[in-house]
Amino acid sequence: MYTKSFIPYGGYYSSPFARWQGSLQNDHPVELAAATAKRWLGTKNFDPKMFDYLILGKTVTQRHTFYCAQWAAALIGNPDISALYISQACTTSVTAINQAALGIECGLYSNVYCLMTDRVSNGPHIIWPNPLGQGGQVVVENWVLDNFNFDPWGQKPMIETAENVARLIKGGVTKEYCDEVTLRRYEQYADALANDRAFQKRYMFPVEYKKSKK
Repeated sequence: MYTKSFIPYGGYYSSPFARWQGSLQNDHPVELAAATAKRWLGTKNFDPKMFDYLILGKTVTQRHTFYCAQWAAALIGNPDISALYISQACTTSVTAINQAALGIECGLYSNVYCLMTDRVSNGPHIIWPNPLGQGGQVVVENWVLDNFNFDPWGQKPMIETAENVARLIKGGVTKEYCDEVTLRRYEQYADALANDRAFQKRYMFPVEYKKSKK
């Protein structure tokens, strides 16, 4: 168990999810996330130079991913620190936070900024060399959809996970239980919107983007 690392109260935020293929579909996730982080730090009067390490979590590759972690650190206003890039599918965010906590526990660094971002819209289409293929035919991969639909070890799409887990639960999962959970989630969402989104405003921070003239 960690005893030295912690997230200070109010030292966190989350930006709303944008609709797939919506208004943010062409924004670079690292640039957008870093710009948002820099604005958030400004509202808190936090100096970006107070961090001695940055961890960037991102699952879908984008242009300049080769340099993305160090780039993100520079964009938020601290170009002199080291940074780490983590891509761990659906556990990217929790893995990033865990790595930050582990580093603090071990004394590798004292104040880490975790920045998690992604853009699923307009995912990259990758061509992999295949010199042994017929006529050198390349291997093509749709980074987002192909990996959503196939796990090379599990041999199944990730969307089957819920069904597989449900089958393992003793007595099964009934439609009535699913409806109860759905209703409860709706109630929680409604509560979060009460009093002019008072609860959401405690942790949500908006992104800003430049609207195209086209």
